[in-house]
Amino acid sequence: MIDMEGFQNYLYEEELSPNTIDSYMRSLRQFSDQYEDMTKANMIAFKQSLIDKGLKPKTINNRIIGCLAYCKFKGIPMRIKSIKEPKKTYVENVISAEQVEKLLSCLEADGIENWRVNVLLLAKTGMRISEALRVTKKDLLAGKVTMHTKAHMRTIYFPKSLVDDIRGYIDGLQDDDCVMRTKWGKPMTSRGASEGLWRFAKRYGIPKEVMHPHSFRHFFAIEFLKRNNNIALLADVLGHGDVKMTQLYLRQSQEQQQDAVDKAVDW
Repeated sequence: MIDMEGFQNYLYEEELSPNTIDSYMRSLRQFSDQYEDMTKANMIAFKQSLIDKGLKPKTINNRIIGCLAYCKFKGIPMRIKSIKEPKKTYVENVISAEQVEKLLSCLEADGIENWRVNVLLLAKTGMRISEALRVTKKDLLAGKVTMHTKAHMRTIYFPKSLVDDIRGYIDGLQDDDCVMRTKWGKPMTSRGASEGLWRFAKRYGIPKEVMHPHSFRHFFAIEFLKRNNNIALLADVLGHGDVKMTQLYLRQSQEQQQDAVDKAVDW
C-alpha cells in the first residue's frame, strides 16, 4: 500500500516548499491511482503511461522525481531513467516592452493602482512570484531584502525608480504589510496573481500566453541585458545557481528567431 499521509508528513519535516510538496503529492497520487505497490516494474509502467499520454518530458520527469522522493522516504532502492528533454535555445511566452507599457497605461487609466504596483514589482525586479508575494513595505524602503528561496538565501534589490514610482501607494501600508495586494487590501496569492493577469489579458487585448507571473521575470532579464550585458551580475540578481541558466537570455526569443529566419530566407 502507498502511504500518502506518511509521505506528506515526511515532506513537511524536510521543510520543502509548498509547491514542491504539492507536486510530489500529485505525482504519488497519480501513481497510486494505477498501482498498489512501489516496485521497479510499476515505476517503468507508470513512466510509459505518462509518455503514452503525450505529456511533456519536463512533466514526466517531475512525476518521476516525486515518486523517487517517496522511495527515499520508504527506503526503497530505485533507479529510473528520466526522459531526455530537448535543449532549449530560446525563451518563449515573454511579454514585450510594448505590452508591459500598454498594460501599465491601461491599469493607470482604469484606476487599478494595486495591480499597477503588482506589475511594476514583478517587471522591475525579476522576482519569482513566490518571492514577490513576501515583499513588504519595509523591504522596499530598505532597497533590498534577503530571503530564503529555492533552498538557499539570496538578496533581492529594489531599484530606486520602482520605489519612487509606487511610493504614494506604499505610504498607505504598514511597515510589515505585503506590497502585492488584492483590490480588497488582502495579501495576494500565487493563484490570484495568475488569474488576475489572465483577466487583464482579455480586458486589454494582450495575448494570454504572455500574461503569467514568470513572464515578467523573463522580461526583466531581457531588458536588463539590453542595458547591462554583465551576465554574471544578472545571474546573481535572478538568484541563479549556475550562470548557464542565465545565458539563455542572451539568445533571441522564439518569435525573434522566427522573424530572423523569415527575413533571411528570401530565395
